[in-house]
Amino acid sequence: MSKEELQVNFRMPASLKAELERAAKESGRSLTAEVVARLNLSMLTEDDSGESLIPAKQAQEMSAIARQSIPATMKKRILQAINQAVAMGHGSAKADFTDLQLDSIPQADMDQLFEAFSEMLSDAGYRYEWDGPENLWIDFDEL
Repeated sequence: MSKEELQVNFRMPASLKAELERAAKESGRSLTAEVVARLNLSMLTEDDSGESLIPAKQAQEMSAIARQSIPATMKKRILQAINQAVAMGHGSAKADFTDLQLDSIPQADMDQLFEAFSEMLSDAGYRYEWDGPENLWIDFDEL
């Protein structure tokens, strides 16, 4: 440990630690490196100065970490769209992903997302149609 690195002890829920350990293993990093990378990412979005240029390798790593949250965000929006439509008495729903700018992520990742959510909806008996990466139309009226 260098003089610039400090050891910090803190408590966290066991489930969060397990999730971080899983993410660290997937990314090939130690738990400490995973936590530091994720904290750096959260600080990057709060940096209003825009005066510091991060190295390209670090940008690549941080981008990969941020991409890991996209499936959970999409699932949450799909569920919210369906629940809101049901509560309003509608027979269809629209999940909007425009702000996620999904067309900017690698095509293989996009294909994997589309496949996973298509399977989830099909298994639950919904009809659906992707309108590019921005919108998902879900129909459950007159099945």
